[in-house]
Amino acid sequence: MHNKKEWASGYLFILPSLILLIILVFYPLFMTFIYSFYDMSLVSNRYLGWEAYQKLFQNPKLYLIFKNSLTWTILVVFFQCLLGLGSALILQQTFVGNAFLRGLVILPWVMPGVIAGMAWRLIYDPHLGLLNHYLQILGIVDRPLTWLSSPNMALYAVIFTAIWKGFPFSTIMYLAGLQGVPSELYEAAEIDGANEVKQFFHITIPSMKPIITVTLLLTFIWTFNYFELVYVMTGGGPAESSHIFPTYIYDLAFKRFRFGDASRFAVVDFLFLLIFSLFYVRTTFKSEENL
Repeated sequence: MHNKKEWASGYLFILPSLILLIILVFYPLFMTFIYSFYDMSLVSNRYLGWEAYQKLFQNPKLYLIFKNSLTWTILVVFFQCLLGLGSALILQQTFVGNAFLRGLVILPWVMPGVIAGMAWRLIYDPHLGLLNHYLQILGIVDRPLTWLSSPNMALYAVIFTAIWKGFPFSTIMYLAGLQGVPSELYEAAEIDGANEVKQFFHITIPSMKPIITVTLLLTFIWTFNYFELVYVMTGGGPAESSHIFPTYIYDLAFKRFRFGDASRFAVVDFLFLLIFSLFYVRTTFKSEENL
């Protein structure tokens, strides 16, 4: 009887959270899945069934958005990892101004995405931007480049900004991981004659493998579903060349009012993210079991 009361009180405490989860997460997901079977807009509400998904997979826009999303995610995650690990190795060292530099490095990450996007729009501006100004001074280019107005450059310009903004998170994660590597391993390696390069590949990387894996999966999920930076800087343009799933879904739903098409793209986006989320959960549980 006492155990039943404890169970009942426990469920009572989590009931408000469950209600919010159902209203804000599960119900919208369910309705999005239902809407995806309709040709739904301001002027139409026709049921298509599975034919809707047949049309979706015949739509060349799906493959363009998928290609853009993968290009965006892979490049951003790879270089965030690379810069994060490099800066963590530097910040682990003891030198004058280390604490100040650690605080400086984290600034891009804590900056709101909208502000970062607006600032970099000014930097990339072909007439007022500092980037073109200094590239011309250095003789790298002979005329201003339209970074955000060119279909061939817009996505990569935003990728560069996303790398700059997001790498401090990887830095923090890897710095915490470096602190946890036992110093005795390095001392033993020095006695055996291993140089710093061998210590890095045979001690540092293997010891940090769980943290690196979790960080990569987490940043992959975040980056694939990132919205504000791309939308503020390019709005998905020019000619939809920089659209990724979140921005294209928003564009379909709230600018063109094609709710059925937006729902189908959202379902594909959700299923793709679900796979990586399951990988993340599985990896996290494995890491906890190894502790």
